[in-house]
Amino acid sequence: MKKLMVVAAVALSAAFAQADVAWDWWCGNSLKNPTVHLGIACKAMSVKAAEVSLLFNRTPFVRSGAQVSLAYNDATSVSWVQAAFVNRAKSAKVQVGLLNFNESGFLPFFPFFNLDKSLFD
Repeated sequence: MKKLMVVAAVALSAAFAQADVAWDWWCGNSLKNPTVHLGIACKAMSVKAAEVSLLFNRTPFVRSGAQVSLAYNDATSVSWVQAAFVNRAKSAKVQVGLLNFNESGFLPFFPFFNLDKSLFD
């Protein structure tokens, strides 16, 4: 019974949430600024909370959230975390993946994880 109550609470909160969710088959939302961006291959002007895709993400600015995909993430600025097989960013707080390229990281390239220099200040 408790599990059913939790599921109902989550469903109700999702029903009344004011998040703007965009779905992208293949980089088709280049002029939108959604809160949450989902799809197979995603590209938007910016994302407010999270960008989750199957293959790759190419949105330049993820303001207050995460950029997650299976294969590749490419961004100018990610305020929280990037997770994929290969990550590239000019600035990302935390990167998790096999290959991580971060110009503001403690090293420009580091395998498995890379952390922004500002986390150590």
